[in-house]
Amino acid sequence: MRSDCPIALGGRTILPVAAELELYLFDSGTLALGDVEVPVPFFLLRHPQGLIVVDGGNPLAVSRDPHAHWGALANVFEVHMSEEQHCEAQLRELGVAPGEVSHIVQTHLHIDHTGALGHFANAVVVVHAREREAALAADDPMQSGYIRADYDRPDLHWQTVNGDTDLFGDGLIRLVETPGHAAGHMSLLIDLADTGPVLITADASDNLAQWEGRSHVRAFHSREDAARSLRRLHELADETGAIVVFGHDPKNWRQLHHAPEPYR
Repeated sequence: MRSDCPIALGGRTILPVAAELELYLFDSGTLALGDVEVPVPFFLLRHPQGLIVVDGGNPLAVSRDPHAHWGALANVFEVHMSEEQHCEAQLRELGVAPGEVSHIVQTHLHIDHTGALGHFANAVVVVHAREREAALAADDPMQSGYIRADYDRPDLHWQTVNGDTDLFGDGLIRLVETPGHAAGHMSLLIDLADTGPVLITADASDNLAQWEGRSHVRAFHSREDAARSLRRLHELADETGAIVVFGHDPKNWRQLHHAPEPYR
């Protein structure tokens, strides 16, 4: 048996320390805007140096009372999410205890990406410096897409980054600066041994239509920066031949395989 294979213990799967990088795909339900319903993804990276949650999807609070947590934004976005779909609950099902998560990488801090914050006490929260600054300066959630209660809290351990960042210095998890949708938005380029490169665009490209230029990227911060970031992601995809995972694309999401099956 491989030493890095999941182990069944007491009816649950336990993840041992990784011998190589693995990527797990989850979603925390969906958001509906009118007649359009999209997945809200989050990710787990199992690296030899730690367990990394990327974003975390929707906050737990919106599975209980979206209007209480999001206010008027809950009139715009209809949440379809149960408590069992929250990131902490799903990771527990995979055998990941909250205290085992070493890092939370925030592609940005908008309302549907902050579900991990406050649930993994030992984790360092990695975010672009401009994104944290913009989120802390934001006033109106309807205009900015930020809910201060998600991230303005004393129990979080922040690590701000600038520019592109190689998370562990081994080239396996690269955080790519892609501002536009948000001031400090980041995408991820993951290098897997068997699968090869995987490009997680996050909201730098919600879907294939935006990727192909048939619709505009949602640019809360800068339309010009968003266009430059999209061009850069195209260059990375072309250079690496990466599998592209869009931010909120139902068809793209259905074509991928999800946890508990990993990409290796």
